[in-house]
Amino acid sequence: MLFAFGACADHAPSWAAFVANDMTAGTGASSDGGAAETTGYASTIDEPSLATGEPEDTTDTTSTGEAGSTPSDAELVPPRILAVDVPAKVHLAGPVPVTVTTEGASLVRATLDGAELELFTDQGGGVWTGAAPCFGSIDNGSHVLEVTATLGPLAHVWPPVMLEVATPAPGDLAWARPGPAGSTSRRVVVTPTGDAIEVGSLVVDGAPRPSIRKRRGKDGAEVWAEGTIVLDSREGAVDAVALTPGGKIWVAMNVRQADSKWRPRIVLLDAEGHETGVEMPTDAGTSVRGIASDAAGGCIAAGFGGSGYGDMDIKVWRMTAEGVAVVSAKGWDHAPKAQKDPHVFDDLAFDVVIKGGVAWLAGSSVGEHDGFNLETRGVLVPLDLETGARLDPVIVQEVSGAWRQGMYLDAAGHPDGVVVVGYGATGDGTSQRIELALYDASGARIWWMPEAAADVAYGTGVAVSAHGGVVAGGVVKVGGVPRGVVLGRKGLVYEHKFSSGLDASAVYGVAVDPWDQVFSVGELTSAGVRYARAAFVRQ
Repeated sequence: MLFAFGACADHAPSWAAFVANDMTAGTGASSDGGAAETTGYASTIDEPSLATGEPEDTTDTTSTGEAGSTPSDAELVPPRILAVDVPAKVHLAGPVPVTVTTEGASLVRATLDGAELELFTDQGGGVWTGAAPCFGSIDNGSHVLEVTATLGPLAHVWPPVMLEVATPAPGDLAWARPGPAGSTSRRVVVTPTGDAIEVGSLVVDGAPRPSIRKRRGKDGAEVWAEGTIVLDSREGAVDAVALTPGGKIWVAMNVRQADSKWRPRIVLLDAEGHETGVEMPTDAGTSVRGIASDAAGGCIAAGFGGSGYGDMDIKVWRMTAEGVAVVSAKGWDHAPKAQKDPHVFDDLAFDVVIKGGVAWLAGSSVGEHDGFNLETRGVLVPLDLETGARLDPVIVQEVSGAWRQGMYLDAAGHPDGVVVVGYGATGDGTSQRIELALYDASGARIWWMPEAAADVAYGTGVAVSAHGGVVAGGVVKVGGVPRGVVLGRKGLVYEHKFSSGLDASAVYGVAVDPWDQVFSVGELTSAGVRYARAAFVRQ
C-alpha cells in the first residue's frame, strides 16, 4: 500500500495553487455508482470500471499467529466514485472546479486531455476537490476529464467527462480603470492570486511623486485601504517593480534631491506596499530603469550613468535576500574588439530579466557599430547574477535592409531563451516600427517579428504566456495622435488599442496573470489632463 501511494505521488505534477474564479457552473452526478448524469457532454456509460491488481515489486504476505495478521488484497474493500461534478461550460479563464464524491478512497487523481492534474484534496466525508486549468481562448473547444479513485492497489475509474470551453475572443477588453488626475503608470507585475501591482507617479502639490497601487484582477478595483501609496515626498517616479517569491515587492525609483540631482532608490516593500527598511545604498548621478527578483528574494537592477570619461555606461546594482549590498552602480561599457578607445559607445539599460542564473540586460548602444556610421542599436547583455561580471555573447540588434537603428526597451524570460521588445528605425530616422526578437542562450536570434512602419512606433513592455506566446505593449502614432497598443504574437494573433477617438495614450507595461490574461498599464490624456490607465485584456 505504501508503495502504491508513493507511486501515485511520484506521477503528480507540481502545479501552482489554484484560485477561485467566477465560472458558469453546471453539474453532473450519479448516486448509484454508475455514470455521472452530466449536462452537456457528460458521459453516459452505465457502470464505471473497477480496476484491481497489485503494484510492481510487491508480494503477498502470509500471516502467522505469533506475528499478527496482514490483510490480503482480497480483503480490501474497493473504492467507489459516486459522482463527478464539473461546470457544464466554462466561459472564463481560470481554475475550473471539480468535485468528486467517493466511498473508501484514499487518493483521487485526474487527467485533462491526458495530462495529470494536481492531486485532489480530501475535504472529508468522501468529498474531494480539485481543479482543471483554463487559459482562455486558446483552450476553446471540448476537453476530456478522466477521474480515478484509489485505495492501495485498487482503483475505480469514472467514465470520461467532456468539458467544453467557450471564452471571449483574444483582444477583448474585460475592464479598464483610470488613475488619479496627473498620474501615470510605468510598469505592472501580477501576484500568484491574479491581482496587479501597478507603479508609476502621482502628482502631489504640482509635482509627480513615486507611487504604487494594487488592483483586484477580476474588476480592477483598488485593494489597499490607502488606495494609491506615495513612496517618496520628493519629485520622481517608480520606473520598475518585481515580486519576490515570498510576496514582497522590490521597486526601483528615481527621485530629485534638494540639490536638484537625481538619485535612484531601490527599496524592498512588504506585500501591502510599505517599506521594510531594506534599501540598496545608491549615489546621485545615475538612473535606474529595470529590476528583477532572484529565486531567494534578492534583486538585481539596471540603468545607466556617466562613466567619467565622457560617455554613458550601463549601471548595475545587486542586493541579496539578506539585505547585503553586493555591487552598486557597477559599470559596463560596450567595447568591440576592433574599437581601441573603450569610451566611445554610449550604453543604456532599460530592463533586466533573470534566466538560468544569468541576468540579461536589455538596452541600447550608440556608436559606430559598422565602423563608419554613428547609429543606435538594441543590445542584450548577459551578466553573472552574483558578481555582475560580463558573460558571452553580447547581442547587438541586427541590421535589416534600410532598418539600421533601434533599441530594446523591455525583456522577459521565454521557454526558448529571452524575448525583447523595442523598435527598429531607418538609418535616417524618418520611420519606425515595433520589433520583437527571441534569442537563445547562444545568442542566436531564433524568432523575429517586425510590425508595420509608422512615423513613431516603439515597444515598451513584453510578457510571455504559459504556452510560449508573446504579448507586447507599445505606442504607435497614427494620424498625428500617439495611441497605446497591446499585441498578441508568436501563436497569438490580436491587437488591442488602448484608446479610441482623438485621445492620446500609451502602454508602458504588460504582464500576464496565472491564467494568461493580460494586464496593461500606461496613460491616457483626456481634455488636456493625463491619467494613469490600467486595463485587463482577454487572451
